[in-house]
Amino acid sequence: MKKIIGGIFLLTLVLIFVFTGSGKGADLLILNWGDYMSSDIISEFEERYKIRIKEVTVDSNEQMYQNIVNQSAQYDLVVPSDYMLDQLRQENLIYEIDFTRLENYKEDIFVPELTNLMLSEDCIEYKNYCIPYFWGSLGIMYSKRKPGVEEAVLQYGFEVLFNQSLLPSGSKVGMYNVSRDAVAAAELYLGYSLNTIDQSEIDECLALLKKTHFDAWGTDELKKDVSQGNLDLALVYSGDFFDAYYSDLEAEQYANIEKYSIYAPKEHNNVFFDALAIPVTSTNPDLAYQFLDFMLEHNSSYTNAEFVGYCPTLKSVFDEVMTSEDWEDVIQIEAYNPTLILNYPQARAEVYKYLGTDIYAYLESKFTTIMS
Repeated sequence: MKKIIGGIFLLTLVLIFVFTGSGKGADLLILNWGDYMSSDIISEFEERYKIRIKEVTVDSNEQMYQNIVNQSAQYDLVVPSDYMLDQLRQENLIYEIDFTRLENYKEDIFVPELTNLMLSEDCIEYKNYCIPYFWGSLGIMYSKRKPGVEEAVLQYGFEVLFNQSLLPSGSKVGMYNVSRDAVAAAELYLGYSLNTIDQSEIDECLALLKKTHFDAWGTDELKKDVSQGNLDLALVYSGDFFDAYYSDLEAEQYANIEKYSIYAPKEHNNVFFDALAIPVTSTNPDLAYQFLDFMLEHNSSYTNAEFVGYCPTLKSVFDEVMTSEDWEDVIQIEAYNPTLILNYPQARAEVYKYLGTDIYAYLESKFTTIMS
């Protein structure tokens, strides 16, 4: 798993250093998140097709969008999240996938719950523009160091972020400093859709964020602050938690791992997925299709899941992970597995949709004032 296998983490750092840049001279250029693809599968694909892969890395969907729309390089594949896929599709910046060109693709190849989600109203319009890569959910990462914090989080879920009187006195709470995610936390607390465009509901969420005190705003740093005990809890994605978890495993900080955990409420929550897509910047779509087909192979997907450490989307890999003793410690953490949310009785699982430029501009403008 990610950062567990000796030597791979260091090798990945070297590869990111070498491959991050303009992308000139690549046979296949991938726009990706950092540390989000196994160097082993990159090497295997390069050897099989006698080509060279380069990765350009970003740290947000918005930066990924800017790289594509500004054509900063001729990307052949991109790895956006769900709502950014929706935006890229609406703006004609990615191609619809021709599934007949993928020998390994079958309609039942993905985890059934994910397939059903992709057929839902939230995803149906862009499901044919991508190959699901990894998936997960929103959650509350919490420290076990202060008595009563874990009990409050498990009992009240997202409510503890805004009704902090439910927490032990002096508890320190962190919030994402990204408008869409912070507003989503408020929507989950108030019971609104994560894709609401109702102005009064959006304003109520923004007002709630403004009046609530948070001890820290951030993204990647939140997981570190909770894992190290500087915060008692914070809104995070499940992947954030596992980044911290695997980092502690890499460093053999086993005692520290016992001091924090994550809770992903099942009744109403976001289920996200990242996916591979072919942008209009691609100059080598044939090779892009070959890579997509390669990633649909069981062994490639398993090796990648073993390195990245997030929940796989291929059914065969998911089933193997869920029955493997090697993954026993990971799969017992419920936030690893989004099917638990999707299968929960009367659960309300939502995928982010692109809400349009007007809503996005409004959220950003109001959120900036809250942050200031």
